[in-house]
Amino acid sequence: MKMISVFVLMVMVITTFSGAIFAAGKPAPQFQLPGFDGKIYSLNDFLGRPIIVSFFTTKCGYCAQELLLLNEIYHTYKENTGLQVIAINQGESQEAIQRMLLKIPYDFLTLLDQEAQLAGPYQIFGVPTAYFIDPLGNIADYIIGATNRENVMNKLSRITWYHGLRPIEIENLIKISPQIELLDFRSEKENPFPDKPNVNYHSMIDINQVLDTFDKSLIFLVFSNDDNNSRELCQQMALNGYQKVYYLLNVKDE
Repeated sequence: MKMISVFVLMVMVITTFSGAIFAAGKPAPQFQLPGFDGKIYSLNDFLGRPIIVSFFTTKCGYCAQELLLLNEIYHTYKENTGLQVIAINQGESQEAIQRMLLKIPYDFLTLLDQEAQLAGPYQIFGVPTAYFIDPLGNIADYIIGATNRENVMNKLSRITWYHGLRPIEIENLIKISPQIELLDFRSEKENPFPDKPNVNYHSMIDINQVLDTFDKSLIFLVFSNDDNNSRELCQQMALNGYQKVYYLLNVKDE
């Protein structure tokens, strides 16, 4: 009963004081923290990609559940959407985290906030706390406390501004979209959908043609010679505020 009362009080405190930081579109606080490799990482290193930042401690059971869930989602979506997940430990040693990893394995980036310097800027009143940060570095949503896959996926959809699609998925996209701008960056260019009146074909040379020309509210479909190049093009579009971008996954015959 005492634990429940403490939790309710914590939620009331968070609700009272967190409105400003949790406002949609507010820039996420910057950080510079070390990883296990000794390298210093900042939020700016990952701009252009959807980012989930999960604050945790090794003694938190709900944190362990969230880290495992995020690891599954990370491996499912990192290639197609560029998803970056970052776990930030609050106030513990690297040795303590490495002991935890023996029991709760995940392989996305872990950063060490041993002085809990981000607890204030990110208003960490309890763990786990997860932030969903869009490709421009703005906070889109958050989760405080225990969660589930459905909840995470609903919030993830707000920050995944570009997606890799297989040919059958592109066909479905064309069927349901009133208008699509197809941007062809391939070396050998040819309109693959000449019979689709809702697909506007554009032969492209470089990304600046897109950034200087097209309305950000449109739906875009990117074709290039390989998936890595397509993701880089989509990332540049996301950095410039384009939120409805898809690209062709170059897959073998299904």
